[in-house]
Amino acid sequence: MNLSKREGSHFREMDGSLELIGTVSSRAARPRFPPADYSLGGVQNEDVSLGSRGTLYTYTIVHPGKDRAPYGLAMVDFPGQVRVFGRLLIDVESTVVLESSVKVVPWEFPDGIKDYAFALV
Repeated sequence: MNLSKREGSHFREMDGSLELIGTVSSRAARPRFPPADYSLGGVQNEDVSLGSRGTLYTYTIVHPGKDRAPYGLAMVDFPGQVRVFGRLLIDVESTVVLESSVKVVPWEFPDGIKDYAFALV
């Protein structure tokens, strides 16, 4: 059995913006996100850029409790029929229009782990 592990992050900074990285498999026609961590046997996975902008498919506001601030989560469509889930950086009191343009921006978890989020364009 031939098993290989993918190295690298699921996002990268490119030309001053953040872009998401997916993978395309030799057995699948469209990209996937997050990228496949492992390749098994003869399957070849190739990293591909999903880009830095997408279209808001849907979103919700999470109200975690009285001691924590509400926050947004979204599903965003990218070219290649890829739908990505992530944090949506918005004022939770504002009205957001579905199918709005969003961009991928840097975001950090409270413990310092770097990740991506979406912001309205």
